This record gives sequence, structure tokens and C-alpha cells, in this order.
Amino acid sequence: MPLTVTRRASTGALTISGTVAGQRIRRRAQSDSPKLAEEEAAALEAEILRSAWHGERRGSRTFAEAALSYLEAAPRSEHTRDYVRRILVVLGSDVRLAHVDQDAATRLRRFLLSPDAKPSTYLRQIVTPLRAILRHAADRGWCDTPRIATPKTPSGRTRYLLPDEAERLIAVAALHLKPLVTFLLGTGARMAEAVYLDWRDVDLTGARAIFWADRTKAGKRRNAALPPRVVAALANLPHREGPVFISDKGRPYVDRGGAYGGQIKKGWYGALRRAALDPELNAP
Repeated sequence: MPLTVTRRASTGALTISGTVAGQRIRRRAQSDSPKLAEEEAAALEAEILRSAWHGERRGSRTFAEAALSYLEAAPRSEHTRDYVRRILVVLGSDVRLAHVDQDAATRLRRFLLSPDAKPSTYLRQIVTPLRAILRHAADRGWCDTPRIATPKTPSGRTRYLLPDEAERLIAVAALHLKPLVTFLLGTGARMAEAVYLDWRDVDLTGARAIFWADRTKAGKRRNAALPPRVVAALANLPHREGPVFISDKGRPYVDRGGAYGGQIKKGWYGALRRAALDPELNAP
């Protein structure tokens, strides 16, 4: 039964349906024009027949299928999963790998980011996950190697704390934040690594902590050496089970997805103000 185009009485949408080479098809046409929908149905039928005769064409699988395979292949951070989910919402479930290219990346930037978003944000939230999924698919022979350009980022100045500034910041931090700030400054840990650190992954005697792959930026396990100042701060905490760092209400910090430093945002900027430090200093 060849593919036909019909209009649904309930919604008025054009639907392509039928069975080709044993494959049952029922999907909404990408256009509301009957002529364009007929052309789409003919192209889809030709592609199915070609695949049945010659085998699957590279790039014919959907991006959604590749994204699911990528997420299931290894542990991924919540940030990565969130970026992938947002990309899939915009691209849709039917877009083919062959159609995810530089133009698609540009389109995603327009839909997902504000006009004044930094190139680094575009790189982190769109280009990097797109490349990772396409490379994963290419490794499996599903598509060609991706060629999505890296956005140019202006070189800026790294803002860091001098020793006396770090001491001032710790001194004026809220009581429940002092150990956390000490840990961040002493280990160079990122906020997502620190606030979700569990006591099971801390060895005060050996002076080290383990950050697991699902919380690190690189997606790999990392060990951190704990300086004596950090060991002392952790040793003075009143609890030894569950999360190492807890809020002023005695509860674990909430996972904020893509919010870097958002867990202590109010306390961090309050400490910066009291220490008379640059308010542009972001939490790690």
C-alpha cells in the first residue's frame, strides 16, 4: 500500500500514512500544503524502498535515536541531560542525522538562547552536546563525522582571589557556608562537585575526596587532595553521614540543573559585599 496524504477531520493536519516494504508509516506532514505533503510522502516512500534494497543510508536515522543511545552509553551529568532535552524539544523527534548541521546549530542558538548570550554559553549548551551525539552516532556508522564550527570567544582576563582576599571572604561568610567556601578555595572544586559530595567519598585520614563522573565537567572521575586547612574545616562539621555540606536549614542542597553556583548565590554575593570584593566574582 503506497503512502497517501489525508487531512484529519479533528485537527485539519495533513497526515502521511501507509505501508511500504513491510514498514507501517503514520506521521504528520511537515507542511500544511497538500502539494508539498505529497512530495514529502513520495520522497519518504523512495527512501524506505532504497533502504530495503540497498541497506540503510548514512544519516537516515533520527537524531532523537542517536541522542537516546548517547545518553544510555555512559553516565552523563544532569547538565548534559538537560541540554540534550532542550535540543530535542526544538529539533523534534523526526529530524534525521543528515540534517543536523551548522544551520541546525544556528537555529538552535536562535530558539534556545537570548540574543546577547555569550559564545561560551552557545558552545557549552548547544555545540558541545551536538558534537558529542553526532560523534557517538558516527562511531556507530550511522552518520558522517560532524562538522560544526567552534564559536570564537574573546580572550578575557582571569579574575582570581589573592590570599588575603580569600581569608576575608571566609571570615565574613555565613556560618554554614564557611566550610563550603574553604573547601571550594582549597580544592578548586566546582560548585556541582562540592555541594553533592557525600561523606562516603571523603577520606579525612588520607586527605582526599572523590568526585564521580556524573558531577564533573569532563564526565570523568576525579580525585582531589585536601589541604590541612580543608581537612580541619571538614573535621569540625558535626555530622559524618550523607552530604558533606548542607544548607542553613540542615537539608541537602537542591539540584539546580544548569544553575552554576545557584545553590549558594545569595550567601555568596552577601559575603562578597561584606568582604568588599568584586561583585563580578562568580561562585565556582
